[in-house]
Amino acid sequence: MLDLVRRLAMMESPTRDKARVDAVIDVLEEAYRGLGLVCRRIAEPLYGNHLIADSRGAEHPRVLLVGHADTVYAAGTTDAMPVVLDGGRLRGPGVVDMKGGLVVMLYAVRSLLAHRPRLAGSIRVVINSDEEPGSPSSRGRWPELARGAVAALVFEPGRLGGTLVLRRKGVGIFHLRVTGRAAHAGAEPEKGASAIRALVRKCLDLEGLARPDAGTTVNVGVISGGTHAYVVPAEAEAAIDARVATAAEAERVLSGMRAIASRPDVAGTVAALEGEFHRPPLEPGPETARVIGIVEAVGRELNTPVCWTSTGGASDGNNIAAAGVPTVDAMGPEGGGAHSVAEYLDVPSLVTKTALAAGVLDRLIGPAAS
Repeated sequence: MLDLVRRLAMMESPTRDKARVDAVIDVLEEAYRGLGLVCRRIAEPLYGNHLIADSRGAEHPRVLLVGHADTVYAAGTTDAMPVVLDGGRLRGPGVVDMKGGLVVMLYAVRSLLAHRPRLAGSIRVVINSDEEPGSPSSRGRWPELARGAVAALVFEPGRLGGTLVLRRKGVGIFHLRVTGRAAHAGAEPEKGASAIRALVRKCLDLEGLARPDAGTTVNVGVISGGTHAYVVPAEAEAAIDARVATAAEAERVLSGMRAIASRPDVAGTVAALEGEFHRPPLEPGPETARVIGIVEAVGRELNTPVCWTSTGGASDGNNIAAAGVPTVDAMGPEGGGAHSVAEYLDVPSLVTKTALAAGVLDRLIGPAAS
C-alpha cells in the first residue's frame, strides 16, 4: 500500500493537466480491472477522464465509493517537495489528499472481494478528475451515478484520532461586477459614476451577511477595478466565497446577495451578480443514522476509535448527499497539512482505515446484508 501511495504521489496530477491526471486514472483502472470490476470512462476535453468501476451483476450500485485523481500542486512540485518517508509519516504533495485515499479505497475493495467472492449487493467506484476546483465537469453527474445507492463512502483525508466527517458546509463562489461611467477625476468628476465606490459599499454589506453563530461565512477575497488614479473608474469587480451549514442559510445568503447587487448605491452605476452554491451543504439525512451505526459498530470490533466532526471544507460528498444518498466522508487515511508544503500521511492509518472501510462494505453488501 505504501509503495502504491508513493508511486501515485510521484505521478503529479494537477487538475488542469489532463495528460497527467489521465495517467493516474490508467493505473487505477488497471488495478480495478485486476479485481474483476467492469471499468468505463467518461471522457472530458478539459479535465482528466472520470473512471467508473462496477462490480458485476447489478444495474445500479448499492454502495458508492468515491475519490479523485487530481491534486492542487503544479507539475514539478516534487522536485522541491519530494515524497519521503519520515518515521511513521509519508510526506509529499498529494499523499493524503488524496493519493492515500485512493489506495485505501482500492485495498478495501480488494479485501472485501478476497473474503466475499459473492456479494449480496454491488459496488460502484467513481474516481473523478476535477474535484479540487469544485468538480465543474463531474458534479452534475452524481444523481445518475449514485442512483440506487443506499450509502456512499468518500475517501477524503480522515482527521487524527479516528475522526470522520458527517457535515460539510456548502460552498458558493460569486462574482459581482459593477459598471459605472468614466470621467476625468480632476476636471469633470461630476460627469463620472464610480464603479469602485459602489462596489466597496456593496462588499461591506455582502460580508455583513455572515452569521458566525450559524456557521455562515462570506469573504470578499479579490477586488479589482479602475484604470488610473486620475480617472473615475467605470468598472470594478469582486470575487466572493460564501459557506453555509444549512440549505436554509444558503437561500438566505443568496437572497441577500441579490438584493445588495440590485440596490442603486451610486447613481449611474449598475451591478450584476453571477455564481451559485455549487456545493450544497452536506447534511445527514434520515437514512444516514443506519450507516453511522454500521461504521461505529465496525470500529468497535476493530478497536478503532470512530468519532465525528463537521468542517468548512467541501468535497464531492456534498453533492452526493444532495442527491439523496446517505454519505460518510473522510474515510481516507489520516494526516494533515493538505494543500501545503507540510502535507503528510500517517502511515499506520493506511491499514486501520482500510480495515474499517472493508468492514463497513461487508456489513452493507456482504452475505448478511439486508
